[in-house]
Amino acid sequence: MNKKIYWLGAIVLICLLIIPFFGVVPIKWQLLLHKNTASFIFWQLRVPRALLGFVAGSILALSGLVCQNLFKNNLATPEILGISSGASAGAVLALKFNLHVPFFGLGGMVLFSYLGALSSVLFVLLISRLVRNASLYTFLMCGVALNFFYSALIVFFQYLFDYANTFSLLRWLMGGISVTGYHEVILLASLLLLFLSAIFLFKKEFLLLAAGDHFAQSRGLPVQQFRIAAFLGLAFFVGAVVSICGPIGFVALIVPHISRLWGKSHYGQTVVLTLLLGGGFLLLADWLARTLVAPVDIPVGIVTSLFGAPFFLSLILSQLKKAE
Repeated sequence: MNKKIYWLGAIVLICLLIIPFFGVVPIKWQLLLHKNTASFIFWQLRVPRALLGFVAGSILALSGLVCQNLFKNNLATPEILGISSGASAGAVLALKFNLHVPFFGLGGMVLFSYLGALSSVLFVLLISRLVRNASLYTFLMCGVALNFFYSALIVFFQYLFDYANTFSLLRWLMGGISVTGYHEVILLASLLLLFLSAIFLFKKEFLLLAAGDHFAQSRGLPVQQFRIAAFLGLAFFVGAVVSICGPIGFVALIVPHISRLWGKSHYGQTVVLTLLLGGGFLLLADWLARTLVAPVDIPVGIVTSLFGAPFFLSLILSQLKKAE
């Protein structure tokens, strides 16, 4: 295992251990030995929030890695393909009409987030089926169009909300990690383990796809069926994160890019680096969100965009300079 992974894992672990101590009111470790307000804030608010940030960031980053592998395009992410906006639209619909249906033990909004994400995937597949010789570019363009459609649908529902609910909805759409207790953490951690297992279980298939569709087909991989199955899986995992944290941008875009640079195209190393970087990035972003202008708790989606956009732009410019 690469030394970078050990160092990165140690840094992320240290961040997970110390970040809950810092906030509007710093908490001394001695207070944790007794039952008091500081102890409650630490164990029931800050620790689960830090863990949820890590787990949600890992899932989003891994979903970006899978998307980029499936489309062989570094800009392909659940946001670009309309999966995140579809999940958001489903969640907003559930909020508007109070549609709370339990789904595999998950919260009521998860089902509708998943259905929204699933509708994006199915629509992209349907359109691509209607077009002869549909290319990966066709998939991407369909996803971009769906992204605009669902964004407009979200604004439409937002317009129908009353003033108080509109503010709550707007706050949710900016993305945020706010949790009391460990229920959501356990649920997303279970999904992360399932996602990670699937990524390693289908390692051979992903590597064949990375070599090209024709090469994968020549080795017996049913490319279209595998791509559809991977799409459906992505819709489920991204939908679950969106239903709990709202849409959070840039994690799925920039983290896999950095991981591939560090992992040097080694499959296992790239996956583990994506897991650690994605979790660590959202963990730090959430800490900044709740401390930068304390006591105001900024939506974490704003922080990821503020830091992610310039960083990603610098990466693109550096690559263009290398290509010259």
